[in-house]
Amino acid sequence: MSRSTQADLFGTQADLFGPPPRQTYEPSLEKVRAEVDKVLEKARIAKDMPWTAKEVAFWKTVFPQMTNWLPEGEREQARAAFWEEIGRLEAAAGGDASCVPAASQRKKKSASV
Repeated sequence: MSRSTQADLFGTQADLFGPPPRQTYEPSLEKVRAEVDKVLEKARIAKDMPWTAKEVAFWKTVFPQMTNWLPEGEREQARAAFWEEIGRLEAAAGGDASCVPAASQRKKKSASV
């Protein structure tokens, strides 16, 4: 028996399920607004920077992206409020977010006073 004359026992099998459905993600506006409001509120009530330098860098990147899900007017208003608060908090820290102590260090310092 040569291979060319032998029947293919496995053959080509048709795709039984078709292509997988395209997965998309769209967060609810309520959840986005809640997170935006939470970040802004934390910044507004703070006298000193409430985040470490690493967290500030995170929020400077993530916050504008997070607001992309909001309607345009609301998005611009939230971004303006965020940058205003970051500017105020950085000015209070001497204009340099990297000089902000880690949150755990601030707690230890205030606990010992």
